[in-house]
Amino acid sequence: MSGPIILGMLSVTIMEFFDKVMVSYISTDALAGIGSAGIASFSMTTLYMGIISVVSTFVAQCYGRGEHHLCARYGWQGLYLSLLGLVFAAILYPLSAPMFRAMGHTETITALELEYFRIRLAGYVFVGVITALAAFFQAVNRSRIPMYAAIVGNFLNLSLNYLLIFGKFGFPRMGIGGAALATVIAMGIQSVFLLVFFFSRSFREHYGTHRNWRFDWARTHELLRIGIPSALTFFLDVANWWILVAFIVGRLGAVELAASTIALGFIHICFLPAIGLNHGIAAIVGQWLGRSNVALAKARTYTAIKIAMVYMGIMGVLFALFGDKLIMIFFRAEPEVALLGHKILILAAFFQAFDAINIVSTGALRGAGDTRWMMVLTFVMSYLVFLPLAVLFGFVLKGGVLGAWLGATLFIMLLAGLLFRRFYSEAWLGINIFKYSEPGGSAKDPEVSHS
Repeated sequence: MSGPIILGMLSVTIMEFFDKVMVSYISTDALAGIGSAGIASFSMTTLYMGIISVVSTFVAQCYGRGEHHLCARYGWQGLYLSLLGLVFAAILYPLSAPMFRAMGHTETITALELEYFRIRLAGYVFVGVITALAAFFQAVNRSRIPMYAAIVGNFLNLSLNYLLIFGKFGFPRMGIGGAALATVIAMGIQSVFLLVFFFSRSFREHYGTHRNWRFDWARTHELLRIGIPSALTFFLDVANWWILVAFIVGRLGAVELAASTIALGFIHICFLPAIGLNHGIAAIVGQWLGRSNVALAKARTYTAIKIAMVYMGIMGVLFALFGDKLIMIFFRAEPEVALLGHKILILAAFFQAFDAINIVSTGALRGAGDTRWMMVLTFVMSYLVFLPLAVLFGFVLKGGVLGAWLGATLFIMLLAGLLFRRFYSEAWLGINIFKYSEPGGSAKDPEVSHS
């Protein structure tokens, strides 16, 4: 199941990486701007993506219990919740100017950040649709569908990037705004792709996707009950990096911000494919718990952790040994930016294997419905460990950008131990995510793929 999800996430990684590569050919300020504005935009979407993503938890457990008629019902509730993207966009548009000015960046960078961020707001509803339908397909073992959708969307995004950023073949030269518009258009096409499959004959016959469209407050309440803690956990995790890059590192200067943007581009090559394992293991754990098989749920999780640690560990070694060469190959960066970016990558190399534990463990715990505990842990760790350490090493001890990143490294290592201990303890056993469940139906082997 996780293979297609990982490939889909890898295609997203490549797209986002080359977004930054292309923008680096404009200017250092543009590279700095897309770094902070991009992570700001993603941070805001997590507030409803986190809610919608637990569709996979409910659909997977229904699928494991053989209650296929409920799978489509939860999928539809996720689609209704995707309308939250419109609400967030409407609220954030007028607030974006004071938000970016508060970061203390130069006027040039702030203007670029605003341009990129405001265009991205137009695609917020598509983020919700993609999240809901990808969660549905992954939970019913059809993960190749969102993989193909991601590949199509990302190919289109890269093509439009070239046309709109640089103004090729008669298209307007939009610079950083072109990168944002290309992403919005690509996400719209990706949403249509997923909807076509959701309403296809196969899914109408097996899941009744055309019949179970009515809004169901009881099941939406279940999604909110489990999803809000998940969303806050997701937001706090991403917001940590937003604050680190935009508010802490960004105040040190354009060079530091651009170097951190480059480093994050390479780190995402590690991070997003592992997120594919996160989504896959959430669905697998949900399916096996739906069949009351705790042993296999744990065994699959431990296997996923090992795979993620090997992959991310190898990438960390490559960053440390060849980071300077990788930066010069892909980015048009000033020498001081490239040198600082490599130093950040060396620090990042130390936490890659630990982050693998974090990523897979959170997916497994989410699949079990243990979202409130993760929310509390993330809140405490964010504001008592991560940000204080970043400020301490970065400003108080005058470590600058490397000091701030050292604080982040120590945070990730500590968090890995706490999350793994939680999963290993089995404290999540007995969590019942259904308040209005409809038992019945015969369960099939949840690991049989229909992709």
